[in-house]
Amino acid sequence: MNVLIVEDNPVSLSLMENKFKEWGYTTFSAQNGMEAWTSLKSNPVNIVVSDWIMPGIDGLSLCRRIRETDFEHYMYLILVTAQNSQQDIIQGLEAGADDYVAKPVDFEELRARVKIGARIVRTERKLSNEHELIKRSYLQTIRMFTNLQDAFDDGFGWRSRRASELSVKLAKRVPDVPKEDYPLVETAALLHDIGMLSLPRELLSKKRGEMTGEERRIFLSHPILGEIVLKEIESLRPVAELVRAHHEQFNGRGFPDGLHGDGIPLLARIITAAVAYNNLIHKGKVPLENIPENLQRMRGYQLDPAITEQLLEINLESIHEEKGKHYIKIPLDDLQEGMTLAKNVRTRNRVLVMSSKAGLTGTDIETLKKYAALNYIPDNVFVHK
Repeated sequence: MNVLIVEDNPVSLSLMENKFKEWGYTTFSAQNGMEAWTSLKSNPVNIVVSDWIMPGIDGLSLCRRIRETDFEHYMYLILVTAQNSQQDIIQGLEAGADDYVAKPVDFEELRARVKIGARIVRTERKLSNEHELIKRSYLQTIRMFTNLQDAFDDGFGWRSRRASELSVKLAKRVPDVPKEDYPLVETAALLHDIGMLSLPRELLSKKRGEMTGEERRIFLSHPILGEIVLKEIESLRPVAELVRAHHEQFNGRGFPDGLHGDGIPLLARIITAAVAYNNLIHKGKVPLENIPENLQRMRGYQLDPAITEQLLEINLESIHEEKGKHYIKIPLDDLQEGMTLAKNVRTRNRVLVMSSKAGLTGTDIETLKKYAALNYIPDNVFVHK
C-alpha cells in the first residue's frame, strides 16, 4: 500500500515517514501541494495524508483537485489539521477528504485511520477488478452475437453496424439521453434484428407484400424472438427491451405491441429512426438531397418528430460534407476505364480487394463486379471526381 505524505514542516515530514515505514507502508513525500500534485501524476499512490495549512496549494485545494481529476483508481484522503471545529470538518469532507486527524497528531490514532483507508482502498480495488471482469464478459457476449450475425449474412452484420453508429450519433444529439445510455443504445442497435436469425432464410428474401398471412405473422414475431434470446442474459435485459420495441411506430401502428408516442422507449425511437434513415440511403438508394422529403413523410407517423429533426440536421451536414470531398460514391455499373479509386475496396469483413490506384482497367472493373455478384463487396465504390 503506497502512501503520499504532504507536510511543509521538514521535521514533522521526516517523523511521519519513519512511522509509516515502521507500519509497513511504501511512502512518497512532498513539502507542499504542488510537489504533491506532481508526485500523484507519476507515482501509484493509494492513500494521501496531507497537512491542511500549506503555502500555495493547501490541503483543501489538493483534495478538490484530486476529486476533480479522473484517476484510474480511488485514493483515500486524510487531512491533518489543527482546524477541527465542526464547520472546518464539514468543509474538509465537502472538499473530498475521507477522514481527518487533529493536531497534535496521535500516531496510534493515525495508524488506525490509515488502516481503515487501506481496507477501503482494497475493497474498491476488488470491486473495480470484478467490474472489469463483468465488462469484459459483456463485451465478449456482444462480440459473440455480432459474429453470429456476420456468419449468418455479411450484409446483415454490416447493416447492423451502420445502424449502431448512427444511433449513437443521434443519441448524443437528443438532450434527454444521458451519457451512460450511449453504450446501451449502441448495443441495442447493433443487435436490433438478432431475432431475424430465427426466421427461415427463404422468408428473409421476400418483401412483406409477397408474404402469405402465416409468413407475415412469423416475420412480425422477430422482435419478440430477439427479446427472448437476449433477456436470458441478465446484463442484456435492457437491450432486450429496446430490441422488442424497435419496430414500434410513433403513431401506434407498429409491432409487436402497438405502442405509440412517448410510450415507446426513447432509445428504441432513436434506433427506429437510424434504421429508417439507413434504409433510405442503402436500400432505397435515395440521394442525400431527396432524403428530407422522405423523412417528412415519416415524421409523426413512423418516426418521433423531435428525432426526425435531428436526422434532418445530420443529413444536411452530410450534404455539406459530400460537397467538400474530392471523391464521389458511384455504382459499379457506372465505372469506366481510367477512373481512379479514391478509397481501398474491402470485403464486408475488411479484407483488402483492391487498393486505390492511378487508373482502373477493364479487368479491374470486371474483377470488382465479380466480387459484388458474390456479395463479398458493396455494389458501389469511391472514385475521384
